[in-house]
Amino acid sequence: MRNVFVLEERAHIVSELQWQFEGETDWQIRGFSAESTLFQHARRKTAEELVVIIDVGIGNPICLQFLQRCLKAHVAFPVMIYSEAPLFNLEWALRELGVFHLQTGCLEPERIAKICRWHFDSTLHRQKLQSKVQKVAD
Repeated sequence: MRNVFVLEERAHIVSELQWQFEGETDWQIRGFSAESTLFQHARRKTAEELVVIIDVGIGNPICLQFLQRCLKAHVAFPVMIYSEAPLFNLEWALRELGVFHLQTGCLEPERIAKICRWHFDSTLHRQKLQSKVQKVAD
């Protein structure tokens, strides 16, 4: 199962992504409004089965708190950040905390869905390569 967890105040991104993945049964798009709840659910998943999207509109401190909590717990999975406003002062700090994609400006659900698909496809490709290498090594 491919999981996309979204932290946002209202379910705008979630509903847009659900529409993008409509009819694809191997995708689960789930929204959260509390950072701690998202963290508890996310830590039960592996990096291979999860992408997290955080809407900075929920608050910079909440966003940074989630990323710091993940670092402290040594939990690693891909995180995307969405912000309507530019993040000039925060961009490098967010990247240092492990964010792999920043989406600023208007919400582009097609682009976010494409990046999610790319992540999961590249993860599947890496797993297949590792399996082939392991078979050769055995």
